[in-house]
Amino acid sequence: MKRNRLQRRTIAALLLALVLAGCGGSKKGTGTSTAASQTASGPATSIPSPTAATAVDALFIAKANAICARAKRALDAKGQFPYQSFDPLHPQVTLLPKVGAFFAARRAIGDRVPTELQALGTPHNAASQWDQMVALSRQDRAIADRQIKAAEASDAPAFVATVNTIAATDKRLGQLALSSGFTRSSPCTAIL
Repeated sequence: MKRNRLQRRTIAALLLALVLAGCGGSKKGTGTSTAASQTASGPATSIPSPTAATAVDALFIAKANAICARAKRALDAKGQFPYQSFDPLHPQVTLLPKVGAFFAARRAIGDRVPTELQALGTPHNAASQWDQMVALSRQDRAIADRQIKAAEASDAPAFVATVNTIAATDKRLGQLALSSGFTRSSPCTAIL
């Protein structure tokens, strides 16, 4: 039972990070992500609360959340991940091309998010943190593209490597977002 729950969370994380990788959160729960976030299990780290120096202003966060909410609605309209027994850390090679096709069909939505976030400009506060978040979201998208190619080529070792790489990137992105003033329940957090 514990393994099944972990597998479901891993699949949900896999789908979401892959598709969107770009808004700045750490919880993935819509069933459209990469395996990343839930696979790297280690000690819980303390995330500092936003301060006047590290918090992005509320209006800027609201604009970013609007981008993420729009992307989430577009992804939700495309349907849920259909391969519930898929284990991203031990993928069935014959299923990988189908998984790759599923992710590829959602690629354009995910690719737009970092570009739209960057187009918001620079916030008054925490500009350096925001720049890091946008850079990490672009990095996530590049990894997601490699993951799609690995899946389409039935290359299980390369696919698993991308899962683990996205996990590390998403963890850092989530920490930055929370310390910058995004909440755990924000649309960006739900997407990434």
